[in-house]
Amino acid sequence: MAKFDKTSRIGFIGAGGVGGALSVALSKKGYPIAAAASRTFASTEKLAARVKGCKACKTTQEVADRADVVIITTFDGAIGPVASGIRWRPGQGVVHCSGVTGLGVFADAVKQGAVPGALHPLQAFASVDEAVNALPGSTFGIEADGDMREYLKAMTLDLGGRPIFLKAEDRPLYHASVVTLGGLFLAMSGVAADIWKNFGVERNDALKAILPIVRGCVDTLEANGLPGGLAGPYARGDVGTVKKHLDSLKARAPQALPMYAHIALAGMGLAREKGRANPKDLDEIERLLKKCIKENPAA
Repeated sequence: MAKFDKTSRIGFIGAGGVGGALSVALSKKGYPIAAAASRTFASTEKLAARVKGCKACKTTQEVADRADVVIITTFDGAIGPVASGIRWRPGQGVVHCSGVTGLGVFADAVKQGAVPGALHPLQAFASVDEAVNALPGSTFGIEADGDMREYLKAMTLDLGGRPIFLKAEDRPLYHASVVTLGGLFLAMSGVAADIWKNFGVERNDALKAILPIVRGCVDTLEANGLPGGLAGPYARGDVGTVKKHLDSLKARAPQALPMYAHIALAGMGLAREKGRANPKDLDEIERLLKKCIKENPAA
C-alpha cells in the first residue's frame, strides 16, 4: 500500500496562481518540491526560481519521474488529458486542485496503479504572494481514500487550513456555492458599482466607496453568523424602502434589476429566520419581488 508523508517528493504541473501559491507555501512548511512544468517554460522557470530544490522541467513526464506525488493545477478541462499522457508508477500519488472535478478523471492513471486525490483550496488566487498569505485559515475540500486522505489532511493542517471531506457527487454543489460567493460576488460588485454611473460616479470611484461596507459585512458575518449578521431593509421588513429600490432600478438601472430581485427573493428565508420583522411585511416584500420578476421577464 502506498505511503505518503512529509518526505514525499512533490511535483507540480501548472505554474499559475494555484500551483505557484501551493508550491511556495508547501516548501516553506518543509515539503520537498522536486519539479514543476507548465505550458510555457518561462513560467516554469519563474516558479522554480522561488522554490528551493525545484527543477524546472520541459515535460510533464519528467515531473512525474522526479516526484512521489504529482499535483496538477491546470484548468479543469486539461486535468484528464494531462494525467492520461503520463506513465505512472504503482503507488505514485496524483492530485488535482479542481473544486468541481471528481477522481474519475484519473481513471487511466489509476489503471496503472496511481493513487488519486483532490485538494481544492477555497481561496482566491489573484497573485502568488497574496494567496500564500491568505491560505492560513482557508478551507480545503478533500476527496481521497486511505493514506492519500490522511496525507492531504495533514498537508492542509500544515498550511494552517481547515479540511473538509467531499464525496464525488457533492463536488458540483460545493463548487457552485463557492462560485456564488466568489465569482458571482465579484460580478455583483461590478453591477452595483455600475449603478453609480446613473448619478455621475464612475465604476472605480464607486468601488472605492462600496469596499468599506463589503469589509464591514465580512466582519459582521464573522462576529454574528447567520441570520444574526443580516441587516438592512429585508431584515427590518421595510416595505417602503424595497418598493423605492425596485421602482428606481426599473426606471434608471434596469440592467441591475434582475440581480437585485432574484437575490433578494432568495434571501427572504434568512430575513424570516432572523425574526426581527413583522411576518406580514415580509409577505408583502416577497409579493413585490415576485411581481417584479413576473413583469420583467429578463429578470
